[in-house]
Amino acid sequence: MKKLLVLPFLMSSFVLASSLNLEVTDSTLAVNAELSVPENENFALRATYLYNDNSGKDNYYSIGLQAEGQNALDSYNTKLKIFVDFDHTKDNSAIPIGVGIVNNNFGNTDYPLFGSVEVAFAPKILSFDNAERLFKFKAEVGVQPIENAKAFIGYKKISFNSSYLSVGYVGIGFVF
Repeated sequence: MKKLLVLPFLMSSFVLASSLNLEVTDSTLAVNAELSVPENENFALRATYLYNDNSGKDNYYSIGLQAEGQNALDSYNTKLKIFVDFDHTKDNSAIPIGVGIVNNNFGNTDYPLFGSVEVAFAPKILSFDNAERLFKFKAEVGVQPIENAKAFIGYKKISFNSSYLSVGYVGIGFVF
């Protein structure tokens, strides 16, 4: 029952988002939101809440700022992004700095295919509480069958000192 109460709370907390993604595994539920800064569409606020049902694992929160722009070497739909987040669990906190690449339309199919990869790292100087360091990796590939919705599969790894989460997931997303 607790799981059913968490989902509406998560969805309502990201009401102002310009995109909203839901990632599901057997033991985790993650909500990711991005809110474009109105004056400049190349900047966005980003937030993640991950409910972790694994015993001994706490929930995970992340909030940050990203800049995104066209790659000068590629005239297709590829964008590079640079971001900084504040990540937190019960006993660990860190401020990772990361880079990513996003392609919103690759392949020659009837429906747009997309893919993205992000890597972030926080060394000891940017890690707090019990964290010595933080490493994050995320890769997704999916399809956007209609203008405002997408379906995807992905893999993510989050490590504070030791592995916090390493899991494949399925998800859906909405673009507002």
